[in-house]
Amino acid sequence: MAVTDYETLALRLADILRLLQSGERPTRLQLAERFRVSERTIYRDLNRLGDVVEPGADGVYQLASQFRSSLSPADLKTFARISGVEKLFPANDRRFWLDLLKPGPTSFLIRDGHFAAERPDCSDFRNLGRAIEQKRRCQLSYTGKKRCIEPYRLVHNKGIWYLAATEEGRMKSFAFARIDALQILDESFVTDAAIQAQIENDDDIWFGEDRFEVTVQVAASNAYYFLRRNVLPHQQLIEQQADGRLLLRCQVNHPNQLLPIIRYWIPHVRILEPAWLQQKLHDELTDYLH
Repeated sequence: MAVTDYETLALRLADILRLLQSGERPTRLQLAERFRVSERTIYRDLNRLGDVVEPGADGVYQLASQFRSSLSPADLKTFARISGVEKLFPANDRRFWLDLLKPGPTSFLIRDGHFAAERPDCSDFRNLGRAIEQKRRCQLSYTGKKRCIEPYRLVHNKGIWYLAATEEGRMKSFAFARIDALQILDESFVTDAAIQAQIENDDDIWFGEDRFEVTVQVAASNAYYFLRRNVLPHQQLIEQQADGRLLLRCQVNHPNQLLPIIRYWIPHVRILEPAWLQQKLHDELTDYLH
């Protein structure tokens, strides 16, 4: 499982368990390099796993002896509780804890550690997961309209579950909580590898929109934060100017993928291009002030 900046603590812990369960005995430094975090973060992760892991005399970590043969569903549920991942999934369904330790991709993708106020409905969540795994078309009602879709992935993004699916060949995202009258049809479909890659590699849920480039200027006083990590979607550095200001390029699928970020950083960030997007931001702020 490839690790990205958007993986949650829970999935990092699941990956550590997968490594240990496969017989690997990594050091803290090796884990830190693998997951691109500090050794201190890994130290906290290992402490969260508690008695499930134990340190060796040579600085490596391994599964505790009582867990080396296999981890039971009860063990995984304990893991889910201590890591926080149980807040993401329907209550009292061990299938999701077991899925965390499966090799390869699962039917769901978690991009961040924000938790929704309410857990998703167990029945629909489980049925969509099975439809994704079995590559079966679905019929559902969304915003009062009947739709026939091909489900690809359940995606957790900014505290909300979405269904990434195609409708009439076009990639779309559907807020899970607004899906009604779900039916799994007795019709299979063939997944598109390019669509799978887009879901995996995109960093938001605006799948159905065409991507466009935006040029942003960042004040010198805040440049450090944008150099330390990618704050903007698909961020690239164009130039660090003599006075310390940054010119950045990013790519977005929809204005709302970027504008909330820009509003957060005002007055230290300004959109230079395209002009229409800067004007849209200006108009929204003007309306708010009025």
